Amino acid sequence: MGADNIQAIFRNSKHLSFEFMQIRIAQKVKGLPAEDASKLSVDVSGTGSKALVETPADARIWHNLHSIYLSNLTEPNAVNFLTSKFISEFSKQLDHIPFGESRTLPIYAFLQQNMFTASTTTLAGPQILKHSTFVRAFWDYDAAFMTLMQGTPRFIYRKGWEARDQCLEATKKWLASARANVNWETVSRDNPDWEENFGHRLLRQREESLVQYGISFEGRASMHMGLIWAINANAIPMAAYMLIEIIRSPILLHRVREELSAAMVSGTKSCAALDIDIRTLASLPLLNSIYNECLRLRSSIPISRRLRNDIEIDGYTLCAGNYILAPSWLSHVDESVWASPEHPAREFWAERFMQKERAQTKLGDFCPYGGGSVICPGRFFAKHEILAAVAMVVTAFDLEFVKYVRLDGADSERGPGMQNAESRGIVSLDRDVVVTMRKRMVGKS
Repeated sequence: MGADNIQAIFRNSKHLSFEFMQIRIAQKVKGLPAEDASKLSVDVSGTGSKALVETPADARIWHNLHSIYLSNLTEPNAVNFLTSKFISEFSKQLDHIPFGESRTLPIYAFLQQNMFTASTTTLAGPQILKHSTFVRAFWDYDAAFMTLMQGTPRFIYRKGWEARDQCLEATKKWLASARANVNWETVSRDNPDWEENFGHRLLRQREESLVQYGISFEGRASMHMGLIWAINANAIPMAAYMLIEIIRSPILLHRVREELSAAMVSGTKSCAALDIDIRTLASLPLLNSIYNECLRLRSSIPISRRLRNDIEIDGYTLCAGNYILAPSWLSHVDESVWASPEHPAREFWAERFMQKERAQTKLGDFCPYGGGSVICPGRFFAKHEILAAVAMVVTAFDLEFVKYVRLDGADSERGPGMQNAESRGIVSLDRDVVVTMRKRMVGKS
């Protein structure tokens, strides 16, 4: 019944609002000024093409922002460009490691440095990474995110607030520089997919829209910082979860590497010896099953909505003005839906999504990206980015499990778990896995 109720929430999107939560998060965790929050709160017309209340088209900020996300994150050509750009940038990071060299290191920390650089450059350009405080503080800010969201005072959690402040100040410097150095006449005429100052067109168009609606410089910086956080704080942990499951099973690692050979082609668009046929990659059965299984076990979103109108769910009338909160993870580990002989719902099973019965899985049983009118518009690029990162690491390196460690490097008896999981999207790793990586000779001779 829980899955049916979640589906009912998604079906009733026109009666529910999510914008209040976006504003709340932006204020509490991203530094959105109160004046800007008030401006954003005025528009209650929703994100859809049809306004929920009569509103002039040029006053529909949420719809216009959503349209920017859709055009830049869901259209096939846009997703393909972002994916190709990420592959090129991640290749540059991997190229820094000489062939034949062995390194023993925590795999999640490796991704936090190298995948973070590639992903951030793809989205926002290289200039923001020149602000060393942003790079140093980002993962401290990420670790503090939910604690800040809960309103923990600064004097109790100074480290988290200082990390947030450092990221925000670096984003302000980047934004000021981008605005000063971009050739607005040229980008308005040519509308390039990517340029050095703002990075991808998404951020440039978002910036122009927020200026149009009178959002302050500080408010715009906070919202851009939030977008950079959202992409990295979800894609990078998910790539780490996949790699950890693959690496700690030599048999699975061998199977995945064999399957990947169909998607790896001679490098043409990037500096790598091998490039990726992303269409083939996105259809590989085992890799995609591992991706979905890790999403099922390691994503936990609070499906939160405010009722615009009265609605009925499961025989109960929910009254306008109240709030709905539905945790997705409970449906993701429902034994009646997910358990198979010898494979309990809460245990990782690489082949679970290769079983025929999974074709009948309801959205309410599996909703890692949310649902309804506000389903995550970045889900297509996120999937391609994660699969590409995993494929490149598995193909480029010989990988051997060494041990589990805590995030501070101390030895641990277990790998990443859900004991202290926070409902925030992809669950943050509470453990890392030390691996030995040796660069392989692949592709061009």
